[in-house]
Amino acid sequence: MNYKKLGLAVLVSMAVLAAAGCGGNKAAAPQNADKKEITIACAETTQDLVAAVVPVMAEKGYKVTYKTFDNNKNTLVAANDGSVDAVMVVHKPFMESFNEANKGDLVMVKPYLYAVGMGLYSEKYKSVSELPNGATIALMNDAMNMDRALRILSDAGLITLKDNTGKASVLDIAQNPHNFKFKDMDQTQTVRALPDVDASISFFSHMKNANKDFKGYLVRDQHPENYPQGVVVKAGNADAKWVADLVSAFRDEKVRKFAQEHYGGLYEYFKQ
Repeated sequence: MNYKKLGLAVLVSMAVLAAAGCGGNKAAAPQNADKKEITIACAETTQDLVAAVVPVMAEKGYKVTYKTFDNNKNTLVAANDGSVDAVMVVHKPFMESFNEANKGDLVMVKPYLYAVGMGLYSEKYKSVSELPNGATIALMNDAMNMDRALRILSDAGLITLKDNTGKASVLDIAQNPHNFKFKDMDQTQTVRALPDVDASISFFSHMKNANKDFKGYLVRDQHPENYPQGVVVKAGNADAKWVADLVSAFRDEKVRKFAQEHYGGLYEYFKQ
């Protein structure tokens, strides 16, 4: 046996294994740490806002594209399975509810950006006092936004919820003195349903997107700050530089000025 050749073969094998090990370490590095191309999931309601961020991110050296979805839940599905890099459309409790139901690992990165209000609207009545007994009110059918809608009615004294109610549904209504009837539907349908119901609870953004006066509510939510909106990413990317730069871009003064002028105060930005 040629021991010199055997020794050389062993050394070569060790070198190959070491190289493979280095490659493995690279694969284990934080995912997307130095990412320069970013895809954002949005909805019609936030599409123009995301578009305003594209040139700001370009100044930072990023190429940003966006995909528009017709269902907010699907934006989170896309982010959770890696089809997109970030989401800009949902509020934090909605994202948390998605995580619980789908074993998701999504996070909303601080600082949060803004809140979007929710209100009770009607095309038949001009005040809550005019709502008749037995009136039909449209609600959103996802658990988190149904809870938010019912608390708007509760805060207005129109219904009473059971004591110590967590995430409220229509089954948690303890008192309904006006015998309101509730019709639940996808949140994007709540504005379209206005001609067919007595009143509907909808996001300001959906009213705005339908070219309706989002400030014409009969009553609105009292604590929109409990439903912050911001950049949503997978937890493993939360500390990546590109994420911090994206959050910064959405808070950029040029983007905030655009949001104020284009959306007319729809987005209630939090203080820096």
